Amino acid sequence: MSEEYEYRHEVEDLQQKSATAARLFDVRRIIGGLFVIYGILVLIAGFTASDADVRKASGININLWTGSCVLAVGLLFLLWMKLRPLSAPGAEPKPEPARPGSGPGAGPGNGTGEPGGRAPGSGAG
Repeated sequence: MSEEYEYRHEVEDLQQKSATAARLFDVRRIIGGLFVIYGILVLIAGFTASDADVRKASGININLWTGSCVLAVGLLFLLWMKLRPLSAPGAEPKPEPARPGSGPGAGPGNGTGEPGGRAPGSGAG
């Protein structure tokens, strides 16, 4: 009994470490972080743009607009990561709760595909 307990404890510990590693190396974190850093750098370039740079771009401060868009995309990636975290590899997703009226015996035909609750091909037609 003791060996089985130790084995289960080791498996649970490895699953927890695996889940932590999966969250740590989530691609959304890396992409979002890079976009945020680059967005901030381009925004700074937009704030420090000279009048000659703005005239060269037909009066539009391209760095300011591009930096704000890149920063927004990076923040969306990080928000996505926060709202939908990764589950542990190999873990089964939680089943969705059944909606009312979608279970067996609900609705017309009693879930059998035939009106009146008969199974297809059974009985006189």
